[in-house]
Amino acid sequence: MIRAMANNDSFGDGIGNYARYIGVGFAFVLTVVIPAAAGFFLDKVLGTLPFFLLVGFGLGLVGGFYYVYLEMKKLGGG
Repeated sequence: MIRAMANNDSFGDGIGNYARYIGVGFAFVLTVVIPAAAGFFLDKVLGTLPFFLLVGFGLGLVGGFYYVYLEMKKLGGG
């Protein structure tokens, strides 16, 4: 039997995975940047630059990696 159209089932799944990975990447960046920015502004107000910037960055980094770990576990990547 001749097929008129190719089977695109796997194509749709691949695009969905790329979108999930891009979403995880954006969430990781925001998870790191938001606490770091909050720490920066807190430092500006209190005059303690770079203490809270580094604390915010560190907490954001830990939270971001934990989020990525949980998402990869859900997707079967870890």
